[in-house]
Amino acid sequence: MPQKGHKGRKGFLLSLLCLFVVSPAFAQGTYALEGKVILPSGTQPPNPVRVRLTYNGRPIHETFTDLSGRFSFPGLRSGTYQVTAEGDGINFETTSVRAEISAFFPAGQSFTEDIQLRPVPQKAIAAAGVVNAFTQDVPPAAKQALDAGIKLAAEGNTAAAVESMQKAIKIFPKYFEAHLQLGNTFLKVNQFNEAIAELDLAREINPNDERCYQTFGLLMMRQRNFAVAVMVFAEAARLNPQNPTNAVMRATALIHQAANTSDTAPSTEDRAHLLSRAEVAMSQASTLSENKLKPDSLTLALFHELKGEPERAAAELESYLKKSPQLKNAEAIQNEIKRLRDKAKASKTTP
Repeated sequence: MPQKGHKGRKGFLLSLLCLFVVSPAFAQGTYALEGKVILPSGTQPPNPVRVRLTYNGRPIHETFTDLSGRFSFPGLRSGTYQVTAEGDGINFETTSVRAEISAFFPAGQSFTEDIQLRPVPQKAIAAAGVVNAFTQDVPPAAKQALDAGIKLAAEGNTAAAVESMQKAIKIFPKYFEAHLQLGNTFLKVNQFNEAIAELDLAREINPNDERCYQTFGLLMMRQRNFAVAVMVFAEAARLNPQNPTNAVMRATALIHQAANTSDTAPSTEDRAHLLSRAEVAMSQASTLSENKLKPDSLTLALFHELKGEPERAAAELESYLKKSPQLKNAEAIQNEIKRLRDKAKASKTTP
């Protein structure tokens, strides 16, 4: 389907970048609504929580809480809004509150509205279901066009692949798999805005498929927005906690986020916290995959150096070189191994 009408689209996935999904009526607002999602115990949830903002039943914003459970919606006009925090469906219900923004206050005023998640009432145990049991009755012509597009993409013929996938969507506009595959294809050629638009459409059709979040997380990694990538991979893991790939992706994003913190005293504490979370995610991936899945050697080398383990970092780089001895940057990697080994020796001799 042609991109006209979707190229500038900013939906759910863009909201993770703290961009706004707003109608023109709200685009010039001067108020802010902020708050915190809390558990009945008064503590913050262990994972980011999706928070939605609506006005008269119309979606306005959607975002995730930060690590302290806080959220913020700037750029609002006066009115009565509904703020909804999504529960996990196991321990806590999705909970909504009303928030009143009054025009009697001066421009720039921030309003606060916290949300306390409600516990799920005791209920009978339902029969076991299938995770993401989503199906569509796809017209044969649309499926044929998508299959052709996937084959063309595998052959490296991106332009023809995009055209074929768009043809599939034109035949069946709500074709989840076609939007997802088109988003993947755009990502491969670094057409990020187009990729986000397609992934967002796919998520609207089927919000429970982890692949939307995996692809968007990879896109965030490409753009070095590691904090958002961590949250997106966490959402993928929530949708399918048994998939070790989600844990590996999250660990990788956490390691790169840690590497991009500054060396100031407060940031070193943040870095240690991020590395600790990465270690937990790697342990989860190892358990789920029976010790078969872990981040790539370069990422593990970075992890060990950040942890102050230069010898282990050097060993990871050596392993990487052994697997790919013909790398163009092999000499640079060998120099890095030497630097790490020298650093390890120096740390042993330093009292």
